[in-house]
Amino acid sequence: MPLDASHSPGSNGRMRTPRPLKGRRAELAYERVQLLKRLAQVDKEMAALDYALRILDADWTPPARVTKPGQPTLLPRGAVAEACLQFLRQHVELWTPDLAKLIAERYKLTFKDKRADQDFASSVAMALRRYERRGLLEVIDKDPRTLALKWRLRMGPDGRLSLVRRVA
Repeated sequence: MPLDASHSPGSNGRMRTPRPLKGRRAELAYERVQLLKRLAQVDKEMAALDYALRILDADWTPPARVTKPGQPTLLPRGAVAEACLQFLRQHVELWTPDLAKLIAERYKLTFKDKRADQDFASSVAMALRRYERRGLLEVIDKDPRTLALKWRLRMGPDGRLSLVRRVA
């Protein structure tokens, strides 16, 4: 297979190196230098934070395992749980997916894919479960196909909210 002109031997008989390879090598070398500079900045800032934490608590030590910080949430803390109670007061009984849809509509949330929609519905279900453990809500039905739960506020015989803790 014949070589094109860019790979033909030079005046000294050696092959010329391809320009795209040298260019990519130069890009990576530059990126590496920038990353090393950033790493030095991060190390410096972490050392300052470690120092400040040790001043506040002499026994403080950095965690042995590095964990990913939590992602920012779409809604303020407690908004989902509060909305669950408000909608259950208005509608008396609701299925978990319907409740998640109502909350998403109230806060004008849109989800980029089905997974994000399911994650939000899961957060609604977790809020409902917490209220159930506290005795504020009860499950009144379960869809055998989807396993979705139907919820209502726990009411006493007099029609008022009943706060009875569930026995585990």
